[in-house]
Amino acid sequence: MTGEPVPLRIAEPAGWWRRSLRRFTFTSQCPGARRGHDACAVLGDIPAGEACRVHGDNWPRDDPRWPAACEGCGYEFTVDDQWQRNDDEIFRLPDGTTFAYVPSLGRAAPAGTMIRAAWYDEHTDQPGESWIIALPDGGQWITTQRGTDGGYWTVTGTAPALTAVPSIFHNAPHGWHGYLTDGYLRQA
Repeated sequence: MTGEPVPLRIAEPAGWWRRSLRRFTFTSQCPGARRGHDACAVLGDIPAGEACRVHGDNWPRDDPRWPAACEGCGYEFTVDDQWQRNDDEIFRLPDGTTFAYVPSLGRAAPAGTMIRAAWYDEHTDQPGESWIIALPDGGQWITTQRGTDGGYWTVTGTAPALTAVPSIFHNAPHGWHGYLTDGYLRQA
């Protein structure tokens, strides 16, 4: 993952959410995936006022739009497998690109995308605003989270022109390692 520096870009809430129905398994392994069987059916976009942050088994099971089989291998779901209704917030980048933030910002949006994570502010002892940033390896990093050594990064600047010290090493030892300097992600 070498190359040009990746600029940070702030994504703002678009004002709507995407509702979907998901079937999955925790324990059964899908041959083509790193985890269990999984399938999702998007029901459509809904206004923010209709969205529910609580995901779960709270949608009528007789709805014919529930996925019947795993998208990866065709495994047919049983009644005992997991049922999950999800409402995921849609965000918009300055260029008009939209995405649903699920399950990881780095898999949902281009590298360098950042969203304000006000909900995380109350879960950290680190002062300042919490921002989730999409990393070049498809992962995400939160500016106010603890490092694996138990300490915090020193983050300075005003979003999106942030600088973080020390370097970021996501998914060590094989993930992305780089620097956030003046609003740019740079490979180490």
